[in-house]
Amino acid sequence: MRTISQIIDDAPVTPEIETTFNKIKTALNAPFTPHFFRVWATAPESLNGIWPVMNHILTSGRVSRRLKEMIFVAISSLKDCHYCEAAHHAFCLNIGVSQTQIEKLITTHSIDEEDSAKDKAAIDFAVRLAKDSHASSENDFQVLKEYGFDEEEIMEIIAMSGMAVFYNHLANATKINIDKGFTQILTRCAEK
Repeated sequence: MRTISQIIDDAPVTPEIETTFNKIKTALNAPFTPHFFRVWATAPESLNGIWPVMNHILTSGRVSRRLKEMIFVAISSLKDCHYCEAAHHAFCLNIGVSQTQIEKLITTHSIDEEDSAKDKAAIDFAVRLAKDSHASSENDFQVLKEYGFDEEEIMEIIAMSGMAVFYNHLANATKINIDKGFTQILTRCAEK
């Protein structure tokens, strides 16, 4: 039986959709429009809602894209979202996250404290919220503030956690095929 992603693999691309695709490629610094967005082009109104969420939460704000991508990989692995894990693994590699750190994110949903205690605290908090959105507390704010995050940055981490869960849900429900471009990046990395 075919997956939703296979059924609507070649959504029609209107000039408006092509404009959105170009915005996506630019914002993500990607050489192609990820298959995730191509599938959602079948539902332009949904795409017009889905893309701005990622654009604002993942690519904007005061928390680094690097940390946000690491959070995305950890949560995608936790939620068994193979598409999001592969896509954001590739994005992590392109922005300088080491393969060792990525493997740790995939297997333990965290990183070693020696890599960055601050990043580890943020990742651990985001993953805990992905498991249980009721798990946040005043103590979390205090701990993250001690690591140097301010309230705005903590809220961005919470938004990133929720966004990752949301996108994992969409990718898993449609069973998005992993892009050849992402596969090539991951294969090149594995060969090194």
